[in-house]
Amino acid sequence: MINLYRDEPAVQLPFRLLATLMDVDEGLTNWRYRHALMVRRMIGSRMGTGGTSGYDYLEESAKHARVFTDLFNLSTFLLPHAEIPPLPAEVERAMGFYLSSKEG
Repeated sequence: MINLYRDEPAVQLPFRLLATLMDVDEGLTNWRYRHALMVRRMIGSRMGTGGTSGYDYLEESAKHARVFTDLFNLSTFLLPHAEIPPLPAEVERAMGFYLSSKEG
């Protein structure tokens, strides 16, 4: 719902939080991949520490160690903007921000 209705005022902050979490996850994945490349340059195809396969182990872990996989998979279920059903009036009112003037 947050991704579909991200233009609504009430879900803009949650949408930005989800986008930031995906940015952090992407940064961690990039770091893991760059680390694996550095290990390959340093030790080649030799065995890594703790009996791991070294570069191959790090490369596989970079591919499969995403933290927020579900957030990345959400784009699979997104609808084109023209096909998003309108929110019911009471939900739209509850999700909006209103200015009120208090007299007195």
